[in-house]
Amino acid sequence: MPFDTVVAKTVEYLKIPSVVGFEKVFLDHLSKDFENLGLQVRKKPGLIEVRGRDPKSHIISAHADRHGLVSMGDGRFSYAAQYVRLKKYLEENRQSRMVLKAINERFIGEEVYAYDKTFGDVIGQGVIDRSELNERSGHAMFYINGYETEDSNIPVAYARNTEVNGNLVRGQIDNVVSLGIIYVLYQNGFQGTALLTTEEEIGKSWIHMKKWLKENKVHTKNLFILDTSPYREKDPIQNNMVVLRNRDKNGIFNPELTQKLIERCDYLFLPYQVKDDYFLKLGLTVENLGSTELGQLVKGTEGRWNGATIQIPTTEYHTSYETTSRGCIESYYRLLSDILIENPITEE
Repeated sequence: MPFDTVVAKTVEYLKIPSVVGFEKVFLDHLSKDFENLGLQVRKKPGLIEVRGRDPKSHIISAHADRHGLVSMGDGRFSYAAQYVRLKKYLEENRQSRMVLKAINERFIGEEVYAYDKTFGDVIGQGVIDRSELNERSGHAMFYINGYETEDSNIPVAYARNTEVNGNLVRGQIDNVVSLGIIYVLYQNGFQGTALLTTEEEIGKSWIHMKKWLKENKVHTKNLFILDTSPYREKDPIQNNMVVLRNRDKNGIFNPELTQKLIERCDYLFLPYQVKDDYFLKLGLTVENLGSTELGQLVKGTEGRWNGATIQIPTTEYHTSYETTSRGCIESYYRLLSDILIENPITEE
């Protein structure tokens, strides 16, 4: 069954580190994995391009980076998203007290390991035992019991792997589960193009996607962006939902394409939720809708490119305990398989 292969690939992929800004080892693995399916794979700045026999038929995308830490060379370890954004893009990523507290809770007590950023070899490991939350600078710094280094710029990843417990799948599955789905889609006949992007966790993956679309002279508003979608409540997971969106806080997605996805879910009897509709009915504002890769692309290109998001709901977002269900994975795959392989949605 597709579910078993998706989970197997999720387990496999999570064993390979991919801290944001230090994704090379994982990208090398993905390249070989998709090449072994007989697909054409090209490495581009910020992404991997995977092409089937009909690359113009559909373009799908999922990100390959994950959260982690980076050594500062003085016994402290910075939250990688803050570190990379400042070092590479010269942008401060100041966090509120609430966000700093959430970041702290994600890591304290976690087993982690440092890895060689070129080859992936484990070069140290330990347990995060304390942190400093600097509200003035908006930064979080961590200390690892069992591992210290005088070298800076060394990535540190979660050590916890995927767990399958009955109906639940748990691990740092954002967005490894979508990469597993893409692998299985190609196994079962998908022939379009997949863009596996980096730096989504610092809000920069859309830049790499934009460059690729421009260089390849692609004109489309039918991009399909795959991701996980965070929830505090468990209802979407318990009800095996697919998550769709009309928009995020940055922009409006292709309404015709989103409507087709809604109609296809109805036709396939798949449970789904349009997340922005749900939040707005609760009295939240557009600013509360969050930021997505597609929304950033729409905003950053003034709508030159657009599409739709298809997401899988999870709880414990951005932790090593992020959780979804077998039913959600099956609904997710069923919709994607139908619109991309069995009864393709094409651009008019």
